[in-house]
Amino acid sequence: MSVSCLIKIRVFDIIIPMLKLRAGIMLLFVFTTLIAGSEEIIRHNYVYPGEALKLIPDREEARTVTNFQLQNHPGYPVELLYEFPGTGDVDWEKLYFDLRSISHLEELWYFSEHAQKYRYMFPNAYVISSPKNKRRLPDYSSDTKFGDAEFYIYLDDAELKGGKYKATYTVSTDSIHVRIQNATNLRRFIKVVNKGDFYLDFLFYEDDGKLKVYIYGAYTLQNEFIVLKLLKSPYSTLAKRVYTIFATLIGDFHGADLPLDFPGYLR
Repeated sequence: MSVSCLIKIRVFDIIIPMLKLRAGIMLLFVFTTLIAGSEEIIRHNYVYPGEALKLIPDREEARTVTNFQLQNHPGYPVELLYEFPGTGDVDWEKLYFDLRSISHLEELWYFSEHAQKYRYMFPNAYVISSPKNKRRLPDYSSDTKFGDAEFYIYLDDAELKGGKYKATYTVSTDSIHVRIQNATNLRRFIKVVNKGDFYLDFLFYEDDGKLKVYIYGAYTLQNEFIVLKLLKSPYSTLAKRVYTIFATLIGDFHGADLPLDFPGYLR
């Protein structure tokens, strides 16, 4: 074998392992980046039939969730748990009025997988005086006190048209508890959810010096055979609404940094 051939072989033997090492490093970098990008900022649990709630905190306020589960046996319950990254004292009064700003939901712009386009989730979202009257009222007035409250909401959902809901806010020294339940049937071109069968529960509370929120959402579908052809994924469909409502209302409160686009890990 000639000297030139021998040199070429040895150079080839050196370059190939280097290329493999470089490729391996690149793959590791890409894999690490993907893992970091898919970090579950919000813990979640889809409660399938026969399964128990797993994220619910051991607090008295959370009994509203367990009671709803036991009494209503909802078809599709979901749980979310989020720890705010902020430190220091919680500005409970600011949080309260942020959560009372129902009309902010009209700004919620999202990508509809069903329609394959961006659109407003709630073209109309505002406070009303009763389920029989959909005249628009302000979110709150200058006289509104930081404290317990009960009122009605009109949510003209992109999917569920003209729904009316009862909202209940309860305030304590270390928590704010918001419950929302439909006060009318929810319809599309057919009935989708009976009155009282759509329920959202947001419990903001302090735990070991950190602000957390436990979120529960549940509904039972009517005309399920037809509706599921449109929803396809009833758990993630509900989780999307719960998540985007939460992210829209809290904004950057107490260091929160949540994208309004529905996270892939919740699908």
